[in-house]
Amino acid sequence: MIFKKMSELSADDMVSLWNKGFEGYFINSTLNLDKFLSRTVNEELSLEHSLVVYENSEPIGFVMNGFRVIEGKKVAWNGGTGIAAEHRGKGIGKKLMERNLQLYREQGVDIALLEALIQNEAAKKLYQSVGYDITEQLICLQHTETLDASLLQPNAPSRYVTKRGLPVEVKGLSFYRHLSAWQTQWASMKDGECIFISDEEDEVVGYALFKRVFGEDGNLATIALYQCESIPGRADAVNILKAVLSEVYAPFFSSCKRMTMNIRDSNKELIGVLERLGFTTFVEQVHMIRHL
Repeated sequence: MIFKKMSELSADDMVSLWNKGFEGYFINSTLNLDKFLSRTVNEELSLEHSLVVYENSEPIGFVMNGFRVIEGKKVAWNGGTGIAAEHRGKGIGKKLMERNLQLYREQGVDIALLEALIQNEAAKKLYQSVGYDITEQLICLQHTETLDASLLQPNAPSRYVTKRGLPVEVKGLSFYRHLSAWQTQWASMKDGECIFISDEEDEVVGYALFKRVFGEDGNLATIALYQCESIPGRADAVNILKAVLSEVYAPFFSSCKRMTMNIRDSNKELIGVLERLGFTTFVEQVHMIRHL
């Protein structure tokens, strides 16, 4: 068993290995070449620092890695781990993860992050066996009909000011969640948007990171919410979140697809508002972390 860089494979072989590694997975993760390359670029994955495991000169598994510096610490993200179906259950995954942690140390990584589907017990046990801990449950919800605007009306009179800004601006907020799931961090919002909510004292009390996707016909097709937070300790947290969502998911008469992507399940106020709006869960994951 040997390990090589993913960059040593041809593009077609990378895609073939990816699809073999996720064959029979809980959700359909099959990619074509265009989508594989787009994902690699958009999620800042490094082919030079991603690993492929070989057996008898055949590539049989992989782990893809991304790297960022967050608050002065080097953070690595596991952007996908897969073993070809016929080679699973032989301990190869653990050896691959152990070699990957060695790579992290070589690269000076301080913190390692990953997500795993909540029902994927084998993956969770594998990651825990090499030192990862579950820190948060993540939830993805969706809604495909028009929204009832009355459900986002504040419970009491309020005066909030809404401002649109750049995603990078959220990192200066005291309550921004720096180590949230990788795709939900501001650095992943290259084509994303940000909304800030301020109160009467001009203090920023809420924010959201989200993306809008338009179809070929120019019509709004999808609105995906990646982070939505109110400043801790506010009695008006629900009203703040309603004000944020009113901006993110407008226009309410549109029947575009509205989603949340890997928001933290512990944000009960937000989940409650979304469920009252008619959002339903379609994916749940766990967020895992390992300190090196």
